[in-house]
Amino acid sequence: MIVQKFGGIAMQNHQNRQLVMKRIQQAIKTHQKVLVVVSAMGRRGKPYATDTLLDLLPFTDNSTETDLLSACGELISSSVLTTELKNEGVSTTLLYGKNAGIITNDTYGNALIKKVDPSAIYQAFENFQCVIVPGFQGVSESTHNFTTLGRGGSDLTAVVYGYYLNAEVVEFYKDVPGIMTSDPFTNKHVKLIPFMTYEELQEKIEEPVEVIQKRAATFAALHQVPLHIRSLYHESEGTYVSN
Repeated sequence: MIVQKFGGIAMQNHQNRQLVMKRIQQAIKTHQKVLVVVSAMGRRGKPYATDTLLDLLPFTDNSTETDLLSACGELISSSVLTTELKNEGVSTTLLYGKNAGIITNDTYGNALIKKVDPSAIYQAFENFQCVIVPGFQGVSESTHNFTTLGRGGSDLTAVVYGYYLNAEVVEFYKDVPGIMTSDPFTNKHVKLIPFMTYEELQEKIEEPVEVIQKRAATFAALHQVPLHIRSLYHESEGTYVSN
């Protein structure tokens, strides 16, 4: 079993989501079971992006209301992708909220994970090959409200599931071939880094281009979760992160 994480660019339109579905079907063929974590569709300006949704509010103050609205972007993405996969005949189900098993404190906007209960996911895998979960969110242990895990929190969602489900690897699909020696959008003379240690990854995150969320990288290093950062668009090997 593996975990796959698809970000906003991957989810932003049907054309890209067809590539997402292809990656999921490849994972099922190779690994039998796959847990898929998705971000909200696109970036600010796209109708269902998190920042676009938050622009609906007169102010944002890390409250119950802002976290509930923020969580909607990933809920929309997961609902759409699940339906599209079912339409393609893929054995798929969707888990969210308490059933997704991520229980947090009530620090809205940047909640800390207190515990993870994967029992509903294991139960779902008895009947389905693919389980979709919305990233970036959990449920408060005390209030049972939606909470969010901070900017880039879907990365943390994926790595946490990778650990608690004992996944073979957590794959992150990007619009770049993998982790590069510098920003490929500003420097043409870049090279792919095929292998990195967790320490090297955390050093890379300190650069202006954040490869994955810092909290996610720290969690992966602490718990030795194998990572694979690779391209959504090309069949390149990407970057493996481990010891």
